[in-house]
Order: sequence, then structure tokens, then C-alpha cells
Amino acid sequence: MIRTLINLLPPAQRRHITPYLALTALSIALRAAAALALIPLISALFSSQPGDAWRPLAMIAIATALGWGCDSAAARHAYAVGFVLLDHAQHTVAERITTIRLQWLTGDNLATTRQAVAATGPELVGLIAYLVTPLLNALILPAAIGIGLLWFSPTLGAAALAFLPLLLGALVLSMRLARSADAAADRAHAQLSERLLEFARTQQALRSARRVDTESSHVGQALAARTHAMSRLLAYRAPEQLVFTLLTQLALIALSALAVSRAVTGEVSPAAAIALIVVIVRFLEPLALVADITAGLQLTTNALRTIHTVLAAPREHPGTATPTLSTAPQIEVADVTFGYDATRERPVLDGLNLTFQPGTTTAIVGPSGSGKSTLLFLLAGLHQPTSGSIRIQGTDLAELTPAARRALIAVIFQDPYLFDGTLLDNISIGNPHATGEQIERATALARVDAVAAQLTDGMATMVGDGGTLLSGGQRQRVSIARALLSCAPVLLVDEATSALDTENERAVAAALSSETTPRTRIIVAHRLSSIRQADRVIFFDAGRVIEDGSIEDLLALDGRFAAYWRQQQAASAWRVR
Repeated sequence: MIRTLINLLPPAQRRHITPYLALTALSIALRAAAALALIPLISALFSSQPGDAWRPLAMIAIATALGWGCDSAAARHAYAVGFVLLDHAQHTVAERITTIRLQWLTGDNLATTRQAVAATGPELVGLIAYLVTPLLNALILPAAIGIGLLWFSPTLGAAALAFLPLLLGALVLSMRLARSADAAADRAHAQLSERLLEFARTQQALRSARRVDTESSHVGQALAARTHAMSRLLAYRAPEQLVFTLLTQLALIALSALAVSRAVTGEVSPAAAIALIVVIVRFLEPLALVADITAGLQLTTNALRTIHTVLAAPREHPGTATPTLSTAPQIEVADVTFGYDATRERPVLDGLNLTFQPGTTTAIVGPSGSGKSTLLFLLAGLHQPTSGSIRIQGTDLAELTPAARRALIAVIFQDPYLFDGTLLDNISIGNPHATGEQIERATALARVDAVAAQLTDGMATMVGDGGTLLSGGQRQRVSIARALLSCAPVLLVDEATSALDTENERAVAAALSSETTPRTRIIVAHRLSSIRQADRVIFFDAGRVIEDGSIEDLLALDGRFAAYWRQQQAASAWRVR
């Protein structure tokens, strides 16, 4: 926990830690001194000269006042650290997410990432003041009081110090036993959250299929799993509290009996024995506080562990190269191998070698699962090759900075995502500095102007979260306009017209190929309208190039592509009667 906290603090802001620790240590020493001063105070009150009690009472008052001042100053530093943690943790986690390898973002790790984002909330502000400070007091104050007891009663002081590791050991052991149950409960809760979100998103399909019964669904299974996990957690927590409480009571009885025996043997006076018992109670109080904050401490530790998991996730190679290309570049795929799952016998791409000439349009076709989209993801820098390299105008793609990669490459995905904003906002993402004329041209090429003309607010129409207020075809047009607006010299297209009707499909396909911006275009296509505009066609299967050439050459070859071409032509002639 401490390591994660320190890592979340920027080096320039760690200056608050030293004074906070120093003030907290001084406050603990003053509290211990005030507790130990009770011994001469009570002894004097029961002696023949009760007036001698004024001096230890004054010491208690001074120690209490100074301790209060130290606590106030330490709290200011604690909150300063907390506010820095809140701000820096949110930025750190958000920035780290943008650099995590996409292969790592599986379903479970996505849930972990959501938990890490949620953990960087306002609770971090009071983390030091409300958890770390009580924890330090609970751990150090009993030790300080035990050491001080050695001065008044060496036997009792040694016994108190001997009990301290036993009590702390029992607490740590119980927390470790509960840790696995905590982790299981967290996983069950994350799984339930994912299932509930999935259940809400798929209500249309579930209701149409009459499958809305939660008990027999994945949600019901997730609910049952969380109930089991919470029961297991409570089963660990109850003995934890009972065992620690029992040990604390046994320590109180044993140490009190020892103080009484010292009075019986004459080592200390009866009044001093009473005072020693009072100090023993003060000795055990902080340890009881640890037991009270165990649950909060465990939750905080788990939250920080989740943040650490995200911060320690494998990252993309940051790169340092920042080439500036004014013309369409050459792209070279050199002996590239890649697989999503290392346990598979064969990777998706295996020893692939391709060269895309500057300014050309290449169509990649082939059966589903052949690796077409995977190649586009690699060309976009969204995944890194397991071996081999991808070079743009001689520069390894992995060596580019993220900003340089974004400036060089624009991608149109088959299932685009739109942000909750207006049509204009979502298109302008492609080039925030674009002029009105450039935006109009891109929207006309992608046929977004026709969409805007049908909407009441035109380009100012809100699209909803994920673009849910638009149809699939309208979302694709917006994503196409966004990519056309960018000045990226490389354009990657993954079935961009799949959700468009035939007329708009042909128009957009022609726009993608005929726009005047110098680009090297690579298009994953299934429809003839996209393929016809290509200078070159590559037929893919099982991650390998089966055929490569112009449309005329491949048709003359009468191989896999020719058969595919005839099937597409036959399908385009189908009519419903």
C-alpha cells in the first residue's frame, strides 16, 4: 500500500511526507508521555503529599496541548497529500490506460480498470488523515508506552512489549486470511457489475426472445456467486474480530494481574499499581482501534492494489521517433507474426511480408477469420507484432511516439464508436483545426450532409452515448467523415460501408478512393464497390497471402479471388420477388 501511495505522488509533491511523518511521530511521543505521566499523578494523589500531583498534571496538560498542535499541523500536511493524490492518481490512471497494450484489456482486466478509475475518487483525500494516521498511532503508540513502562516497572514493561507482537501478529494473520476472501468478493462484485451492464444493454434482444428471467440468466449466476463470496468473507471476518478481542482481553487481565502482583510483593505501591493498570488500558486502546479500522484498511489496500495492477499493466513501446510526412508513404510489413493468445498452436499472422506502395489503394479480401482486420490493427499500431516489424517510410511503427502515430494514421472501423456530443463534435475530432470548408467537404464526401438535413438541429444534433441516437449506417458515415477530415497520409478502412445501403455504399466507396488528399489506402472489403476502386487486391486466408495483384490479373488467374468475384456478382443480382 505504501509503495503504491508513494508512486501516485509526483516527486515534487512528496515534500509533505517528511513533515507529516515527523509531526505524527512527535504527537505519538507526546501522547505516550501524557499516558505515562498518569503514574506519578495517581501515586502523588494517594500519597501523604497530594500537592506533588500538580507537576505531572501540568506535564499532561502541556503534552496534550502540544500533541493537539502537532495533530493539527500533521492533518494539514495529510490533506495536502490527499488532494495531490486525488488529482495525480486520476490523471495517472487515465494516462496509463491510453498506453496499456490492448491484449491486456480482457473482460476481467476491464473490470479491474473500472475499479481502478472508481478508486481514484474523493476517498483518496482523507486516506492519510482517516486511515494512515490512526494506523500509525495504533502501531507506534503502544510500543512507546511499553518502552516507557520499563522505567516504572521493568517486569510489566517487558511483559507489555512481549504481548505487542503477539497481538499484532494475530491481527496481521487474520487480515491475511481474509485477503483471499476479499479478492474473491471483489471479483464477484466486478463480475456482477459487468453482467448487470450486459443485461441492461441487451434488453431488446432478451425481451424479444422472452429471456428476461434473471434467475436463469448470467445475472442470476453472478448474483449467486457474489452472495457466496460475501458469505465467505463474513465467515473470515467474524472469527477475526472474536480472536483479536479475546486476545486483547487476555492481555488486559494478564498485565493487570502482573501489576497487582508487583504491588503485593512490594515492588510498587498500591496507588502505583492502580496507575499502571490505567496505563495498561491506554496501552491496549490503540490496538483495539486497529481492529475497528481493519475493514476500511482492507478496502483501501484492495483499492490501491487495483490501481497498482493497472499501473503495472504491460504498456506499448513509447517510441521516440516523430517523422513528418507531407506525402503518402510506403508501408512495409517485414516477416510479421502475431497472435492474440500465446496458447494457440498457430498465430493469426505467421511470417507475413507485404509492401504497400505510396499513394496506392489496396483492397484486402478473404474469408472471415483470415486475419484481415488483425493486419489493420497492427498497421494502426493498436497491437504490436510478436516478431517482425512494420515500417512507414523506413521508420519502424513501434518507434513512433503515440502523437506521431496518430498524426500519420487514420482508421475507419467496421463498428465505429461516437462520443456523446453533436455530429459536428464527432467529425471535428479527426482534425480539431479544420476549417469550415474542409468540414463541409468531408461531410459531403461521406454523405453526412444528407443525414444532417433530415435532423431538426442539423450538425448540432446530439448523437447520444456511443452514437445510440443514430442508425448504424449514420454512425459509419460520421466515422468516415471524421477520417476524411484528418490529414493523415495513411488511411486504414475496415469494412466502412457494411451498414450502408447500396446507393450510399457506392458513393462513399468512390469518395474514399477519389479524395484529393495524398494517402496510402488499405481497405478491408467484402463488397465489389470497395474492391473496384483498388489498384491492388490481396486475397487473405489463414493469415497468409494466397493471391496478390490487380483485379485483372487475379481474374485472369481464375483462382480464389476469381471465384470470390463471381460469387459477389451473383449475389448483387439477387432480387426479392
